Amino acid sequence: MGYEIFMAWKYLVGRRRSGFISLITGISVLGVAVGVMALIVVLAVMSGFDRELKRKIVGMDPHVFVEQAGGIADGGKVVDTIRKLNLPEIATVARVVQGQAIIRSEANAIGIAVRGVDSENHELDELRKFIVSGEFDFSPVVQIGPEAQKGNETVPSVVIGRELARILNVQVGDPVYVISPFLKKGKGLKRFLKQAETTVFRVRGIFFVGMNDFDTQLALVGLPEAQAVYHLGGTVSGVSVRLHDVDRADELKQVLCDALGGNFFARSWIDLNRNFFSALKVEKTVMAILLFLIILVAAFNIVSTLVMVVMEKTKDIGILKALGATGWGIQRIFLLQGFAVGAFGVILGGLAGVLIALNVNPIARFVERTTGFALFPSDIYFFSEIPSEINFSDVLTIILAALIASVFAGLYPARKASALKPAEALRYE
Repeated sequence: MGYEIFMAWKYLVGRRRSGFISLITGISVLGVAVGVMALIVVLAVMSGFDRELKRKIVGMDPHVFVEQAGGIADGGKVVDTIRKLNLPEIATVARVVQGQAIIRSEANAIGIAVRGVDSENHELDELRKFIVSGEFDFSPVVQIGPEAQKGNETVPSVVIGRELARILNVQVGDPVYVISPFLKKGKGLKRFLKQAETTVFRVRGIFFVGMNDFDTQLALVGLPEAQAVYHLGGTVSGVSVRLHDVDRADELKQVLCDALGGNFFARSWIDLNRNFFSALKVEKTVMAILLFLIILVAAFNIVSTLVMVVMEKTKDIGILKALGATGWGIQRIFLLQGFAVGAFGVILGGLAGVLIALNVNPIARFVERTTGFALFPSDIYFFSEIPSEINFSDVLTIILAALIASVFAGLYPARKASALKPAEALRYE
């Protein structure tokens, strides 16, 4: 039976076809190819963004952040308790102080997040590779000039982001002033007035992570200095736990809460950035749906092509049915033709999409050199290159969806062809 279908299909397709139908068929193939190519490239770029943003976030934020209402009074005890669990998933455990403040220089001022990290048990070694100027060190430096705090021989150090340094117009070694939310009384005639507390820091290092939130709004200081700025004494905001496998953060946070008991609670890096990653996932889904419409448009072209083929081959279909071809056999001929058009488009689009996704940065640089238009400005996206990651599960899903759409596109023309009666098909021939 398969041989007869093949010969019938060869007979129908092999007969001379009008140039118009051939043109529509070519457009259908290109439509499927363009849709598949666009979907592969866009999903690869968005997967690359997802990967890079995740890498930067888990490099800066705690993987699991253990907290207690009002702060943790004995952070050292909590750290020891977590370490004694001897969980192989845990890499480092450290006390952390977090708070809001205003940082100013002689040129500008901006609101920031201040994070105090434990220098003796430093858990941000990942950040060292992002240092672009100075050094990653929180040890105090010798005071220089009248801007230093009076009576102190040293000034605490701060490490800030490159964009924050640009806003403040400061470099390594320059002083900056951290204004805390606490008030203090003035001296002399101003003793009846209250003013915000200001602490002088010297810029010890400048980092560039590539995320606006970190590079513009984060200042890192030593743990004792942060406790002094926020009048915490020995209290800390929480305990940062970093893991070897960041994907197990949600699983480990409940284990830590059960071990600590009391009114402790924990949040994973996923919880801390849930809205951000949810928005990214929604955007990726919407883009996939919109681009899949291109494939559907190409599928409609396949429908129109096959309908015209049915009209053009009415006589041939009548002859085949008069010779004993069944309706299901005729249907399979047109389903096969629709699948063939879709498969050819999928092969072209799949190869083109994978090649473009693997070479998206050379292509972007070529376009920029040729047209002078920056496709991916680093000062806007904070990435030096377009991130791209091909997930073969995405590619396989796209290919299967395109092939299924091609098969469904042939259903109506196939049913129309199989419904033709030999007498009616040959009546006017």
